[in-house]
Amino acid sequence: FLADDAVVRLGVGKNMVESIKYWCLQTGLIEDAAQPGTMRLAQLGRFLFGDGDAPGVDPFLEDDASLWLLHYQMAVDAPLSTWSMMLNFYNKPEFRKEDAEAFIARRLADLGTSVSETTLERDVDCFVRTYSGAKGKGGEESFDSPFLALRLLQPTSDPGLYRFNIGKKSNLPNELVGYAILRYMESIGGELSVSLSRLLFDPKSPGQVFKLDQGALVDAVLELGDRRGAKLSYSDTAGLNTVQYKGDRLKLRRDADGFLRSHYAEGARR
Repeated sequence: FLADDAVVRLGVGKNMVESIKYWCLQTGLIEDAAQPGTMRLAQLGRFLFGDGDAPGVDPFLEDDASLWLLHYQMAVDAPLSTWSMMLNFYNKPEFRKEDAEAFIARRLADLGTSVSETTLERDVDCFVRTYSGAKGKGGEESFDSPFLALRLLQPTSDPGLYRFNIGKKSNLPNELVGYAILRYMESIGGELSVSLSRLLFDPKSPGQVFKLDQGALVDAVLELGDRRGAKLSYSDTAGLNTVQYKGDRLKLRRDADGFLRSHYAEGARR
């Protein structure tokens, strides 16, 4: 990104070079390198795209699971972003852009920071267009976001009103749900038994990030639990609905990554 010929090598304008860098950071594909001002592929970037020594599992983002994974990164690992705030903390199924702008402004104020009204409007518009598209008039403005494939957000018959698509997602692999469950358990101190309600409604939970309902989440856990050697199970004993991890809390991240590897390995076999 610092190279004098970055514009030529990437085939885009100067502002777009900065935009590419920004979104690579937001999706966890790159990270700061040892030399100040330079970047390198992060673990996720190497996993998906390869690093020169080993091929990536999905270098052309042909698997919708990769888009879900990048979506997860934007929702979980960028706490002050519009993505994180709308996906984790906005608890209504529908919204208008002005509702989202007011909500984010309040959250930023509570955190002791703020952005200009224009910046907020553009960011919310970008969020909406990422998942629901836009009526372009030709040129770059008409390009569709690859995240439309997630079908996470949809316009309603009421002009200007958008609705989150809550429920089962046909192109969301169960392994990615398992990955998100273990990442969530890791984030709350390594708890190995978590109530279903927390996995549905807590910030950074799979229910919030992927907009799943109870049936979709339980089905995913049951399917994963049916596999030989699986460490996730669902229990509704004594009216308590919980998801349990039968493993070592110190290996939560390793087993979460194992779910990802399992999905892409299965795809390679197909």
